[in-house]
Amino acid sequence: MAGKVYDFNLAKVQNALVSHLRSRRRESTVSDLVAGTGLPKYQVEQGLKAVLAEYAGHLKVSESGELIYYFPWPMRSTLHGFGPAFRRGIRAFGKGAAAVLSFVFKVWIVVMLVGYFLVFLALALAALVGGFAISVGGNRDGRGRRRGPSGSGQGMALVMRLLDSVMRMWFWSNLTGTARGREARERGKPFYRSVFSFVFGDPDPNREYDSALTRYALSYLRARRGVITLEEVMAMTGREPESAQQLLNRWVLEFEGDPRATDAGTVVYAFPELLRTTSVEQLQFGAAASAAAPARMPTPFSSNKPRTNGWIIFFNLFNLIFGGYFLFVTLAPQAAVQLGPNFPFLYRVAVSLLETAGIANPVPILSLALGAVPLVFSALMYLVPLVRRRRLARKNEVIRTEGLARRIYARVLADPSRVDPREVRPSGGGMDPARFEAVRRRIFDRFAGAKGAEPEALPDGGFVYRFTDVEREQADLQRYRTSVDLAKLETGPTVFDSGT
Repeated sequence: MAGKVYDFNLAKVQNALVSHLRSRRRESTVSDLVAGTGLPKYQVEQGLKAVLAEYAGHLKVSESGELIYYFPWPMRSTLHGFGPAFRRGIRAFGKGAAAVLSFVFKVWIVVMLVGYFLVFLALALAALVGGFAISVGGNRDGRGRRRGPSGSGQGMALVMRLLDSVMRMWFWSNLTGTARGREARERGKPFYRSVFSFVFGDPDPNREYDSALTRYALSYLRARRGVITLEEVMAMTGREPESAQQLLNRWVLEFEGDPRATDAGTVVYAFPELLRTTSVEQLQFGAAASAAAPARMPTPFSSNKPRTNGWIIFFNLFNLIFGGYFLFVTLAPQAAVQLGPNFPFLYRVAVSLLETAGIANPVPILSLALGAVPLVFSALMYLVPLVRRRRLARKNEVIRTEGLARRIYARVLADPSRVDPREVRPSGGGMDPARFEAVRRRIFDRFAGAKGAEPEALPDGGFVYRFTDVEREQADLQRYRTSVDLAKLETGPTVFDSGT
């Protein structure tokens, strides 16, 4: 019989618990669920951990110290059903589409940014050399000799030097060929990666944050006798209570935690399975109990140097101007002539070159290939980073707010008897919210309201909080941790060794 109690189908137990909770539409105790489902107490307790995590449940404590399980109505799964599946599908599709579009756009950038820059540069040089040759040809003396220097020779030298400079800028962000420049190229990164960094940004600096936070939480638990509270998770992460509760529910499910109520009614979460060890000293001294929790860092817009971004902006602006020029002259030739008789000169040079190449009607090619396409590309080249910068600013503001909340919660837990909000000052280094004082006041007000803190006016016009409930809970938590007998969690001497 005992084997059947401990060997059970967790999914069936979860379904039975969810059906009963939905039929009651109110809070329930473990006893209520045992009586309502007919399931063994052990199975109900284990199934509740999964239900808490999946349905964003909360815990309450009655005056008698009984744990009460509360689930917001209507109970909706965060893992199963059409809604979560649809959201997962949308996220997966979004990631896949973003990866494909990012790759396509990166290839497009390589072809378009440099390709069009070189095309427009070549046209500009052709117009320059052609105009210079016409000017010199008109000033020949009677013997057929030119007064000025050779236009063709200077034009070719100029073209070669400009092409060499462009290739250096593109691949190595370096304009000179000196030894110092070669050293910079060895230490630097190719220019095309700098372009990608400017448009799409760099890898997320917080991509390892979740795993680092989990490792820290486990170390924190082992250094504190396997017991933690919701407020400590808030101080660890800077999350709001509901978000911190969801994270804590996940840890309870993954690491076999157990929500409990102390004799004084404080809700704690115990993880006794994390304390199984060959030596108690590892629990007391092996973990860095005083180490700071990992923190999410604001994401920079780009890792490029300002000079590099300046060159990228210059290349794109060059293409934008020339693309706009060709589209304008093609669509409004009369208006272009009115701007000046020589304004369409570059356009006429391009038409002449295409006609020489055997293209009878080059106007559609000029309007599309040298007008609309580079114009749209250059506009997107500016639009994508602009949108990304705005989204990044909002994301970084959330990260900075979390960082400030961590400091505030930690300050309250350190000494809840007297908390002056002004003690939490800007930390500098780009880690503070834009409206620091307003955000600080909002976080304090919410936490004080949730914990029933008592404000006390000061003679200088300020005020301090006394978090009486937090003070009581902290003292109760310390007593509970002290009561955990670590000696019972040692594995004891070895009685069998497969290697002998």
